[in-house]
Amino acid sequence: MFSLKIPRAADQVNILYQLLMMVTIIFYFRSVPFAPFFIFFHIVVILLLVWLTQIEKSPFVKIVKDFNPVLIIPLNFTELHYLVHNVNPVDFDQALIIIDKAIFGVHPTVWLEQFSNPILTEYFQIIYTTFYFLPIILAIILYNRGEFENFHYFVFIMVFGFYASYIGYFLIPAIGPRFTLDHLQTEAVTGLWLTEGIRHTLDTLENIQRDAFPSGHTEMTLLTMFYAWRYSKKYFWILMVVGNSLILSTVYLRYHYVVDVVAGIFLAILVAAFARPIYNRLEEFRNRK
Repeated sequence: MFSLKIPRAADQVNILYQLLMMVTIIFYFRSVPFAPFFIFFHIVVILLLVWLTQIEKSPFVKIVKDFNPVLIIPLNFTELHYLVHNVNPVDFDQALIIIDKAIFGVHPTVWLEQFSNPILTEYFQIIYTTFYFLPIILAIILYNRGEFENFHYFVFIMVFGFYASYIGYFLIPAIGPRFTLDHLQTEAVTGLWLTEGIRHTLDTLENIQRDAFPSGHTEMTLLTMFYAWRYSKKYFWILMVVGNSLILSTVYLRYHYVVDVVAGIFLAILVAAFARPIYNRLEEFRNRK
């Protein structure tokens, strides 16, 4: 008799997020562009994750099953352009600007102009693009070592962390200082050869996102650094340079307010604190007879 297998913990969270987005789209159906398409997309993702759990493990299928979040998460992020502002049209930028100014007495992105340098800008812009690849690299390291329990747990961390930040965008939408404080900046952040091309490519791929608060770049980079410290010390020491540079780049390049970075730090702490008991409970559910 056929018995339906329950997906791994990471896939369970992935499915839950797809369901949450489907309910959100249905509730705001008239406000969301391409609503039928996005509902269909989420149904397909759910069916794919359930189907992958049931089929036999050929080497190719196993890789797809293990690494499917690498493809699904960016698609979910792209969708946010059409969802966040139409679901919650009130931007919180002004509140975030006031908080930053109250803490520092200046607008940090404006203050940082005095340190602007084409070489530094080029470096930070290149580093900024590594954000999505840093956790993937750690996952690949664990996979190649055959540390599959650590691998699956870290993939769960990736899924949990990314989707936690996405929910934050719905709760506190903000477009970021690149747009809101541009009138106070006296000069553009310019690099050498690659900066403009990278920035244009990112803007084209991401569209305009309300993804400033919390800083997902900070959250996911810190989570990757934390688990690299536990699982791969050599990679951790690389991340000490790359990761910290990436976090600094989010403010220097005017993508984030400092309060976004602080929120990203707290979110990373919360994810790390609650991930293990949630993971264990979901895995127990998966393995029940």
